[in-house]
Parts: sequence; structure tokens; C-alpha cells
Amino acid sequence: MASLVSRVVAFRRTEHFRRLWKYASVSIISTIVSQVVLFSTYHIWKVGSAMECNVIATAVASVPAYYLNRTWTWGKTGRSKVWREVVPFWTISFTAMVLSTAAVGVAAHNADRIASGSLARALIVNSANLLTYACIWTARYFIFNRYLFGARTQVREQPQPGDLTAETPVPAAGDAGAIEPGLPTLAAGETVDPVADIL
Repeated sequence: MASLVSRVVAFRRTEHFRRLWKYASVSIISTIVSQVVLFSTYHIWKVGSAMECNVIATAVASVPAYYLNRTWTWGKTGRSKVWREVVPFWTISFTAMVLSTAAVGVAAHNADRIASGSLARALIVNSANLLTYACIWTARYFIFNRYLFGARTQVREQPQPGDLTAETPVPAAGDAGAIEPGLPTLAAGETVDPVADIL
């Protein structure tokens, strides 16, 4: 038992646990956004069918989920890479949206048999959405960590020939070996003929 407790304590101090905790926090935020939008559009505003409102809710919740996961959970900065990050993320989100929309459609179709009243039907629809995303939560984390935002995706750009890097300092003016602009370089033992230069 003591060994198990020590392992749990050691795991809580790792970077992986901090990343997992942040991912869970983002998931809670996006779930709240999705649930509020779905309930509002379906039950209060009656924008469309349960499936249509689920598509709207998923699209709205995916925007903060992407930026929070990229910048806060995995700490990536700079511009997003379209084909490495944006397109895969939205592909995963679209797949999850299809699954949740199908579940919501089934729930809405059978809600009248299970409960009476619009509020009860709305809660059943929201529960179907929540249950679907809970089932795919672990898979999304694995894909994000391994293929989208994790350390394996940090591709270091290799310096090209002729590029100036920190390892190739530029000699300052007046230093030995510095080349003044406009002056030709001479090989060892070579002299300059001013007459030939003029002609």
C-alpha cells in the first residue's frame, strides 16, 4: 500500500500529470460551453432540431478547446500549423461531432417514450451529448499528445548552408578577419594593381 501511495505521489509531481490535469480542465470548460449552447439553442431558443443544435454547440466549444489545449495544456507558441495542427484537430472534432450528433438524434427520437415535458427531453439530449464525449475523452488526449501538440511534434528546424546561427558569429568591423564592404578579398601573396583596377 505504501508503495502504491508513493507512486501516486511521484506521478503527481511529473510533467505528464500537470499536462493531464490541464487537459481535464480544458475538457470541463469546453463541456460546459457545449452543454450551455446545446441547452440554449434546443430548449430555450428552439433554433432547430436536436441534431442541428448539437452541431452548433460542438462547433462553438471546439474553438476555445483548440486554443486552450495548444497554448496552455501543451505550451505551444507561435502561429498554428494548418496541416499539422488545425486540420487534424478539426477532423477529430468533426468525427466526435458526428458520433455525438448520432447519439443526440437517437436520444431525441426516444425522449418522448422515456419522459414527458420539454425540459426532461432537453436533459436527455444533453446527457447523450455528455456521455458520448466522455467515452472519447481518453482517445482525444492520446491523439493530441502524440500527434498534434506533444513533444514528438516539436520539429527543430535545421540551419541551411549560409544561414547565420549563434554558432557562427559575424566579425565586427575592425576585428581581424573582418571584411570591409566594397573591398576585394586577396589570396595569400596576392597584390593589388591600381592601374589594372582603373582600366
